[in-house]
Parts: sequence; C-alpha cells; structure tokens
Amino acid sequence: MSYTAEELEQLHLCLYDILGEILRVCDLLNIRFVMLGGSAIGVYYWNGIIPFDDDIDIGMKREDFDHFLKEAPQLLDDNYFLQWYGSEKHYPLFFAKVRRNGTLFVEEIFQNHDIHQGVYIDILPLDNIPDNTRWRFVQRKLANIANDCFVAKEIWRYPWLGKCNIKEPLKATLINCLFIKMVSVLFSKKTIYRILHFIQTFFNNKSTQYCNTVPYYCDYIATKDLRNLQEVIFGNLRVWVPCHLEEYLHRHYPLLKKHLSEEEQNRYKNHRPIKLELPSVYGYPS
Repeated sequence: MSYTAEELEQLHLCLYDILGEILRVCDLLNIRFVMLGGSAIGVYYWNGIIPFDDDIDIGMKREDFDHFLKEAPQLLDDNYFLQWYGSEKHYPLFFAKVRRNGTLFVEEIFQNHDIHQGVYIDILPLDNIPDNTRWRFVQRKLANIANDCFVAKEIWRYPWLGKCNIKEPLKATLINCLFIKMVSVLFSKKTIYRILHFIQTFFNNKSTQYCNTVPYYCDYIATKDLRNLQEVIFGNLRVWVPCHLEEYLHRHYPLLKKHLSEEEQNRYKNHRPIKLELPSVYGYPS
C-alpha cells in the first residue's frame, strides 16, 4: 500500500519536528550528528527529505551516541520519547529512536510488541572498523550474528527444524536457525546486547580510516570526514553531512540519480505502517 500525498506531506512535517527537537538537545549537549543513507541523498538533491521517502536516519560517533542516550531523556520535551534497549526492555534493536508522543506509526513486524509505536527518527552509532578487509568482514559477520540473536529474543521465533526467516547477511540455513535458537535460549537479552556492543566497539581505541554502523554493510564514512562535518540546509533546519558528501554517496549508491521510476521510488517507502496517526497540529485528520 502506498501513502497518499497528504499522508506523506504530514509525515514529513512530523519528521522535521522530531529532528528539530533532536537538534535542540544536541546543541545543549555539544553533540553533532550526521545525515545517513537516503537522508543524505535528500540533502544532496533536495536540501530536505526525499519527496517520496518516509523516514530520517542520522548517525553519531559512539561517544556522542552514548552521551545522548544518557542525557537526552532529561532534556527532551514531554512530546518526545527516547527509545532504546535501556528505556524499553522489549525494544528489539541495537540502535535508538526518538519517537513523537501522540502519534502512531505501527509497522507490521512490531504490531504485537509492547513498545512505543510513534513516528520516529533512527539514531545509529558509528564505530571504527578495521582497515584490513578480512578483519572488517569478521567484525561485521560476528556483529550480524550477535544482532540476529538479540533481535530473536523479541521478534523472530526460530524453529528447531524447517525454514527460518533470518535475513541477510546470515543465510537462512538450518544451522543458523539452530545456533540462534540455542543462544537466545541460553543467554539473557542483556548478555547478548553486551556481546554485540563489545564487537561493535572493539576497534574504537585504534586509529582506522573508516567508521560504520557495524552490523550493516552500508554507511561507511571516512574517519577524517567525520572530523570535518559540513553544515547544510535540511528543510527549515541546519544539519551536518560528511565532508566530501558526494564521495560518500557514490560509495554506496554508484547509480545515484535524482529522478527515479515509480518502482524505484517505492523502495524508499519501506516502512509503510499498517496504522498511521498524526496529531492535528500537522493538519492530519484526527
């Protein structure tokens, strides 16, 4: 199902609102974040959200990410909620979200979960990755395994036999299913989270050329470019992107272009909720 033009317009207003609040808190904490993925493409071509996109992704260096998790709950306005494993025990993801209270954005995969389901912006930690490609592969592979085990505690139900719905980069093999089932039974969610955190941050005390959201293949950013962020316009806000933005984008999107077919546009609308409610302040029907 696609969004109506009105839904997408009002959703964008809500996302800008959330981002503005994150910016306010980051200013108080002397933290800078960086626009990632499709949000960085939005900066490059439109100086705002891609017209057909439905989310915003930002990244923070690990030390800033941890600082934000610790201090933001006391600084955020009452209309917003910082969601991460430490604030909701049933939250199934390793990264954080800032949600807008008084809204609903219920995705199918989370519809039966007892967690905040408001409109959100993703906040992803950026950690150093090794320069050696073999060690880089090992780190990402281990992080993927730990992440799948962490997610399995809440979302996926892995059978002992039969087809498993693990997504890439792990292959849906019986061995993978059995391993994740065993780990999710034997270890607590807290222990798995600590293991994942250890893998993600292992190289942070070393000088490396790139950082990344470790379990994911995308979002490689040159460390030097994170030290020299470029301030840009995003809607009616001012945000930051990596220095050499075009180089970063073409690294991940070699076929990068502004005008996409309808089929290509639909790939961006990958979070279409089964239930969407926005407050009347955005003009959305209450």
